[in-house]
Amino acid sequence: MQQQMNEGEMRARAEKRVEEKMGFRTHLTIYLIINSLLFLIWLLTSIFAADGWIFPWFLFPLVGWGIGIAFHAWSVYSPYSDETRREAKIQQEMERIKKEAGEE
Repeated sequence: MQQQMNEGEMRARAEKRVEEKMGFRTHLTIYLIINSLLFLIWLLTSIFAADGWIFPWFLFPLVGWGIGIAFHAWSVYSPYSDETRREAKIQQEMERIKKEAGEE
């Protein structure tokens, strides 16, 4: 049985979620801008290179940082986030304590 949250607790939780989502969107926007610029630098240097196309080095930060973006998205939008797991563990422990108190 879950206890009802008061208005202040609900607002605090909602504010936290909004901040997390805004933080992720900012992170994603910076990722897209920077990696677009890196791609353009690679493209322009390849076009004007005397030997033709050069190694696509922009893929290293794209993939590496992309992994970080994926984990950030998972932590913000996943139904299995740390907050969800923490709340489930708290509820489980509260039920265990209630059963112990009732048995005494």
